[in-house]
Amino acid sequence: MSFIGATMAVMMTFMQGVDETGTAVARPIGSVQTDSATGSKYQIFEFYGRPPHTWEHARRMVKGYIIDGREGQLATVKDVTTHYFLILNFPEMRNLPMWIGLYAQCNETAELFWADDTPLADQAFRGFADGVARKISRSCTGRNKNSGNTAPIYYQPDEFGVRWQMGSSKQNLQYMMVEFPKPKEEAEAGEGETGETQQP
Repeated sequence: MSFIGATMAVMMTFMQGVDETGTAVARPIGSVQTDSATGSKYQIFEFYGRPPHTWEHARRMVKGYIIDGREGQLATVKDVTTHYFLILNFPEMRNLPMWIGLYAQCNETAELFWADDTPLADQAFRGFADGVARKISRSCTGRNKNSGNTAPIYYQPDEFGVRWQMGSSKQNLQYMMVEFPKPKEEAEAGEGETGETQQP
């Protein structure tokens, strides 16, 4: 791990320490990769310390990390380009299950949301393994529909590739994919640019 990564991990230990979700903290491993298509930066993090290593604990831990003024969050994967960018740039994904920022809200419709509150329904891309979407629907719209529970989603390598699987609120995973998204003001400024030279 780099000196900066080690320093960040130590800072997190002192800043967050023990909270009500457990004693484990998250630390970055490997290098940061920037997706030129979206401007987001990504890095794999791992838990160290005593479990739980749950999705909720991961979501809380990564918010304490900042790169270039960007606060971390569990990764959003809103199109197929981002999906393949992650798989190609992080070969660890082909061997290790990892939390991402997607979860299902158990209610009558089993709606899915990203960590930034964007509904999955707003995008066309789906990375679910076979049968997982049906499993989410059955689990969250049946006897659990009024429970208020959430079902976290994670990347799971299998013989067909790396795809989304449904986890549980108490499930422990050691690794997570973390995103440092482009600040909204930068993204909005980029959308306003036409790429043409303006006349004085």
